[in-house]
Amino acid sequence: MSLFDLPEEITKFEASESAIVIVNVEGAVVLITKAAERLLGVSSEEIVGEFVELLVPSDKRWGHQAYRRGYQAEPNDREMDPGLLPEAERPDGSLVPISIRLEPLKIDGSLYTIAHITERDS
Repeated sequence: MSLFDLPEEITKFEASESAIVIVNVEGAVVLITKAAERLLGVSSEEIVGEFVELLVPSDKRWGHQAYRRGYQAEPNDREMDPGLLPEAERPDGSLVPISIRLEPLKIDGSLYTIAHITERDS
């Protein structure tokens, strides 16, 4: 998927200095900022078009799909449950503790999820 195929409401995040991952309703990553690439150890070429679950630790991927569907059923601006102690899995298998704030974005009837990601103390 190319940035040229995305609505301006999404591509405007490309220049953000924050770590942001944007996912479509199917769960595919449509945009990742440079800051998120650095934090998560993955390039946009590797992750755009892939399911966001590739960033979730392998032992939690299956469950994450259910969480994602639940969020889509009732999208709202909220912090991902900090009690779950979220982590991201980098392609090298290392884990990074993160905090995630989810924000829904509706464009022409399509739902996208903006994940604002910060590294948290382990």
